[in-house]
Amino acid sequence: MAIGGVLLASVVGESAASRTARFASTFPGGAYFNLACGFSHRNNDDPIVYPGQPGRSHNHTYIGNRAVDASSTPASLRRGSTTCELNTDSSTYWVPTLYIGTEPMLPMVGVVYYVKLTAQRLSPFPADLKMVAGNPTARRAQRKDVASWSCGGIGGSRRSAAVQACTEDEALELRVQFPGCWNGRSSDSPDHKRHMAYTSGGRCPTTHPVAVPTLIVVLLYPPVPKSARPASGKFAAHADFVNGWDQDELGGLVASLNY
Repeated sequence: MAIGGVLLASVVGESAASRTARFASTFPGGAYFNLACGFSHRNNDDPIVYPGQPGRSHNHTYIGNRAVDASSTPASLRRGSTTCELNTDSSTYWVPTLYIGTEPMLPMVGVVYYVKLTAQRLSPFPADLKMVAGNPTARRAQRKDVASWSCGGIGGSRRSAAVQACTEDEALELRVQFPGCWNGRSSDSPDHKRHMAYTSGGRCPTTHPVAVPTLIVVLLYPPVPKSARPASGKFAAHADFVNGWDQDELGGLVASLNY
């Protein structure tokens, strides 16, 4: 199956080090490093929105850390194993499960990008960072530069706010882009968003002056019918992240993007 943009084989086959500080004229838009992360598991937990409340959420599909549940924390993640190609990244990345009717769909692969989209010097994520991108309760189309779907795989340009029906030789891509600016104080906030902000004109706002990597989470699925829906609803694509990196490893990789 053709994946398009960055071929699936090259995404999985290259080492993370060889992808560090590559520049892109299109997607992902700047110097970056990326990791391929396989499917981990599914459950109805959400350790960011509903910590300590198992089964409270809609169903989620996880990549990265293998043992995420409602009680997971950054510290517990670092003690766990990962499906990502670097074992120093035990972070968890999750999205609402994609369904065809009542049948959950397994992603073929997940790829996480850490991108420099600002002229400012990047700092690594704080060790206990949690964040959400996209609106998990959206009932109308969201901004496609935050959460979107496309056919043809990574880097596809014809993006939509809802699932597309791809041809049999095209992969379906879900892409969610996180904000790349941090307020420098809080590792979380009541809505799990206000401690972060998106860049504007290549700069971070004064309210969120610390530039961090822009995290882009991509999941590739086999072609599905247009009637397929994420568990959160037609327009409610989103992604969540809890930092489980070895901070020394993350710091070195992020530093490489500043040159």
